[in-house]
Amino acid sequence: MYRRARTQEQKDQRLDDILDATESILDRGSYHDVTLSAIAERVGYSRANLSHYVKSKEEILLLLYIRSLGEILEDMRGIDPTTLDASSADGLKDAAAVLASMLSSHRNFGRLGALLASIIETNVSLECLIECKREIIAMMAEGSGLLVACGLFGNADDAAGFLFDLSNYVSGLYPATHPLPIQRAACTETGYPVSSYEESLRDFLTVQLVGYRALKKGRG
Repeated sequence: MYRRARTQEQKDQRLDDILDATESILDRGSYHDVTLSAIAERVGYSRANLSHYVKSKEEILLLLYIRSLGEILEDMRGIDPTTLDASSADGLKDAAAVLASMLSSHRNFGRLGALLASIIETNVSLECLIECKREIIAMMAEGSGLLVACGLFGNADDAAGFLFDLSNYVSGLYPATHPLPIQRAACTETGYPVSSYEESLRDFLTVQLVGYRALKKGRG
């Protein structure tokens, strides 16, 4: 029997359950399979019960995106700065490979970023969006600090700009490297190339990191 959460801990757990259910539906289907009714059924709530925690499926996807970003940040905290060599082009290429592998292991970040680009203004209140943007900015700020500590960037502003550019790139890259079944069939039939998500990320990151270092040397 459903009982409404009373404590913040209970509310956080219910929200995690909702996000897990949404992620599971996405893994087995597509965005169109994500409905409030399907989510409610999976977590054992009614639609009315579900509305105590979230207002729309678009809000759920936004929260799932933020959770994915938080998971990436947690992985970044685990990087040992002494294992990265930012003093050479080869070292920067290795660092790019580390970051690309880490990002590709969190595919929801790219998948949800691509979805949210087209639906973010639908059924998401301004207040919710502002709160989520603040969370993203805070995580990006911490992430930029970690990149500076690893020696990949000279200051937090440059690192933050890199992270925001990266998030935009990932959102555009994901659909191109994960075509829908009908698109994949057409690509197979015509020989149209489908790039590797991780390899494309690695190439982009290499260009960004090596280019930044070369630019700084040129100005110095």
